Amino acid sequence: MFPKNFALRTIAVLALALLTVLPQAASAAGKRLFMLHHSTGRYILEYGGARARLDAVNAALGTDHRLWDHDYNYIGLSDADGSKQGYDFGVPDDNTDPEGLHTLWTTANAARDSILSRFDVIAFKSCYEPTNFIYTDAQLEQYKTWYLEIRDVLDQHPDKTFLIMTPPPLLPELTDTVKADRARAYAKWLGSDEFLAGHPNLRFFDLFDLLATPDDGSATRNTLRPEYTRDSGVIDNHPNDLACQTIAPLLVDALVAAAEGGVAAAPDALPAVRVLGNRPNPFNPSTAILLAVDEPTEVQVQVFDLRGRLVRTLVDAPLAAGPHAVRWDGRTADGQAAASGVYLYRVHAGTTALSGRMTLAK
Repeated sequence: MFPKNFALRTIAVLALALLTVLPQAASAAGKRLFMLHHSTGRYILEYGGARARLDAVNAALGTDHRLWDHDYNYIGLSDADGSKQGYDFGVPDDNTDPEGLHTLWTTANAARDSILSRFDVIAFKSCYEPTNFIYTDAQLEQYKTWYLEIRDVLDQHPDKTFLIMTPPPLLPELTDTVKADRARAYAKWLGSDEFLAGHPNLRFFDLFDLLATPDDGSATRNTLRPEYTRDSGVIDNHPNDLACQTIAPLLVDALVAAAEGGVAAAPDALPAVRVLGNRPNPFNPSTAILLAVDEPTEVQVQVFDLRGRLVRTLVDAPLAAGPHAVRWDGRTADGQAAASGVYLYRVHAGTTALSGRMTLAK
């Protein structure tokens, strides 16, 4: 649905807005990347520092790929800077479950037309609920049927590349082993030769496997890993900040690989450095950026303002394995007190680039 005040806008104003902010033709060095998601995807992009990672990859490759994303209709489209545009594509029924994605791709609708006409690499996923409540084998087979019919439509657009993403797993207390095993089977099928072979414009990103406990026969198999659960005092199936920081670089690499015509290598090793946020936030006068270093590595931690100007470099040195708290005292490189406001911290370690926001409140 469009925002409630949409009826008050004139067609001319809307047309001008679309021409102004929607992505234009891709350049020779850059593709228009797009991700359709709901809340879990939003957290991975925002808290995982996905766009900072993309900036680092672009710099390393000499490319200019740009990432847009679309959340629930009421949140709508965000541009390549992550800024919300105030309108949406009108995804039918705001539904990205397998049934909803089937409607999106196999029926004539404005959302499908908007996505296909504006983007080069298109990633889409379902959310964890109710997708992974697969109660029967017949329901699993229905999911497969829907995706086979989606694939038939995607085959008709060989000039586009589609990144098929599996949904994230459920918390152990929200499912049982039978349904969790079916969720794993669904994810494995989406990444199988049976589904992908012979369809060169399809790519695969197994979000489920990256977030789930292995299929190891345990009572919690195929559910959200304990280290990725939120410690909020309530049952919350959204992966935590650690999960977002871990997954985002892998997702960006898969999107860029799709844009460059390749397939992202399997993530045999996760990033050597993980960012666990900063505490306190908001802060005055100082805060600590919390890092977990899995192996000794060169690390750079910098603070930027919202215009992208470097405020201060906090660390530019090798760090030993283990936890680290990198403190910022709220001062600039020349020792002056920084103004109140929102700042970005960026952590670079090898090819890993992670970021987050912090607020200095005086």
